[in-house]
Amino acid sequence: MKKTKKSSHAGMVHVDHDMFTNKDGFKNGGVEVEITKPTETQSVQVRGTKRMLSEKKKDADWY
Repeated sequence: MKKTKKSSHAGMVHVDHDMFTNKDGFKNGGVEVEITKPTETQSVQVRGTKRMLSEKKKDADWY
């Protein structure tokens, strides 16, 4: 008896990526994302500080 291999792509739908790109190959549409300035930071309080040592820093800086 010969075993038949199951394809890992069985049941997947082929997507034509040409509908998402323009004639130059760059994407069409999308969502504009606002990026923070690299020189500015944001400080936030860290959650779950109940069992931290008192001398530990309880805030985090996001760049």
